[in-house]
Amino acid sequence: MIVRCIILVLVGMYNVVGATSSEAQMRAFDCPKGAELTEEQGKRLLDSVQRTYSAIDALHGRFLQDSYVAALDEGEVSSGEMWFGKPGKMRWVYREPRAQTVVINGGVLWLYQPDKNQVLIDDITQVLLSNLPIVFMTGLGNLSRDFDFQGACRSSEGVVVTLQPHRTDPTSAPDPLEGFQLLVDERQNLPKGAKITSLGGNITAITFDGLSRSGRGQGPNTFVLDYPKGVDLMDRRLERK
Repeated sequence: MIVRCIILVLVGMYNVVGATSSEAQMRAFDCPKGAELTEEQGKRLLDSVQRTYSAIDALHGRFLQDSYVAALDEGEVSSGEMWFGKPGKMRWVYREPRAQTVVINGGVLWLYQPDKNQVLIDDITQVLLSNLPIVFMTGLGNLSRDFDFQGACRSSEGVVVTLQPHRTDPTSAPDPLEGFQLLVDERQNLPKGAKITSLGGNITAITFDGLSRSGRGQGPNTFVLDYPKGVDLMDRRLERK
């Protein structure tokens, strides 16, 4: 459960509970009446985002994350700094409300929690609500191929594109991801945020600020987790074996 409490973005894990959820953060994905785009406009924008994102190798920026757990009717707002590197690499440094670092590299997730003096390690497939949002953000997915377009509209923060996981086999179990909304910066044709809703009603909304394609501050060890000696290591992969 602890691992599922961290990175909700585009990863879509379960949520950390604590502080009050931010209504303003959630409103970034709400559009006023009459702000809808046509299907042609929405799909054209989605194609532009895919082309732009496919052509870059790194992203860096700050993030604000709002997580809500339906069963407890509670949420938490957290913030920090993130780096994306292709293929399949991420680093999330949570600074508020508590320090935590998540690194994803080579299909493995590392979570370092200084307050617990603990590092958790697991296969990324074991901690995902749905792999679809994250495969796009790590450069391994395709929006048009993996999702069905549901609609698009302009909010106060950008264009909100609503997507549904594409089912190639109608007899297969539905994806546990109930809803996926991508917030798009039209000027850069880049994702500016995402909102993920699970079938159980858990919601994670995340927005990015100061996005840079240069991957500022990214070095050879960005996607390697460093931690102090004496930290308690818990490798869930070994436990399952």
